[in-house]
Amino acid sequence: MSRHVQAGHLRVPDGAVDDRAVSQSGDGARRAATFVVNSLAAKAQSVAEIEAKLASRGVAADEAAAAIDEALRLGYLDDTELAGQLARGFVARGYGRRRAATALRRRGLAADVSEAALESAYGSTDEVALARRALGTRSVEDDASRRRAVAFLCRRGFSSGGAWDAVRRARASDDGP
Repeated sequence: MSRHVQAGHLRVPDGAVDDRAVSQSGDGARRAATFVVNSLAAKAQSVAEIEAKLASRGVAADEAAAAIDEALRLGYLDDTELAGQLARGFVARGYGRRRAATALRRRGLAADVSEAALESAYGSTDEVALARRALGTRSVEDDASRRRAVAFLCRRGFSSGGAWDAVRRARASDDGP
């Protein structure tokens, strides 16, 4: 396979960029900025995630900070928007507030940013109604199936009280006329 250098990157015939050429070019600031743009093009990420990725690639702290500052200035990185998108996604997919909070924390989002996003997404949402929808058509006929349903809802991030209330509502609707 024949390779050639083009604009500081090694290009392979299929057009893929070989990042090893960037790391060998010695231009750390450009390398960091290129990595940030490429990484954000693949997936929305928090500032903490980008910082960790740059550190793991051996990018100097000042070069990483400059690349992150530029991405923030251009609006490519926005922890507030990311937290809101993630929280709304968890509501839409039927997950409880606890599961969403854990995911936001895992993504390295600040506590105040996460809490504001969770309040915005879950603030007017009835936990029991959301849990009931997440429960779907699961059987709640006997004690064992009710316990399994509650465990399922708790794993999805609902409080145990909300999960039991949802199971009781499901049972009442099954017993209804």
